[in-house]
Amino acid sequence: MNDTQLQARDKTSAEAAAAPVEAAWPVRRPLCCAHRGARAYAPENTLLAFAVACDLGADGIECDVQRSRDGRLVIIHDGLVDRTTDGTGAVAEMSFAELSTLDAGRFPRISQRIPTLEETLDLVRDRSCLLNLEIKGESAEESLGTARAVESYLRSLDDAFRRRILVSSFDHPALAMLKERLPWLRTGALFGKEWRGKDLVAAARKLGADAMHPSVALVTRDLIARAQESGLRVHVWTVNAPHAIRQLIAWQVDGIFTDYPERVLIARTLHDTNVGYPFSPAAR
Repeated sequence: MNDTQLQARDKTSAEAAAAPVEAAWPVRRPLCCAHRGARAYAPENTLLAFAVACDLGADGIECDVQRSRDGRLVIIHDGLVDRTTDGTGAVAEMSFAELSTLDAGRFPRISQRIPTLEETLDLVRDRSCLLNLEIKGESAEESLGTARAVESYLRSLDDAFRRRILVSSFDHPALAMLKERLPWLRTGALFGKEWRGKDLVAAARKLGADAMHPSVALVTRDLIARAQESGLRVHVWTVNAPHAIRQLIAWQVDGIFTDYPERVLIARTLHDTNVGYPFSPAAR
């Protein structure tokens, strides 16, 4: 495909992205997104965890991408491999060959390896699920470098697959860069406890993000309503307690990241059907 064809395809994708997000993402709320896969049952950020999440019925998976020393894109959360593998050291200081020898199945103890971005994209394509890809880095510079490396993979996706991808990050400049270079890309601005008392909605809108991803500790009914009124989807992380899941569903949140996908699916079904509720919805 030549440059003219690529530009034409990007223009078409950008026009599609200008339509409401609901046109590309399922409208049923909340979306159930498996945090690092179904990490309560399989080693986090592994192909097994992603497959189990899909088998449990999750709408999508969330995973973290970083670069090896030689520039390969791998799926792992921490800057160090120590917690999740049988090795030690920084991801960014290890070659892909070194990372490939590690056993990433520490918790629970099921032997697995660190997946590549390519392998993860293949699984998502085969399972027809959504993907939230989080750009990681131990510094803003590292995150920007990873975002640039991810860009080429995103450009290679066909239009149908592009519409199932959302990229998020705590490093907002990395998101802004990707959004500028790939205007069709769905992006989600992540917010942690350091944002308490600040205007999350304004920050996400300034980035041109399609969604905001606040910690569950930051979420209120008013925040969700204000964000949605401004055109943002609200996807909350990481929600495992059944009572918190039920509360967010009642507040009409757009998505929930969880280590236990079945808990969200059960709560969503109970809410939608009123099964198990002795009172009418208005009385809750």
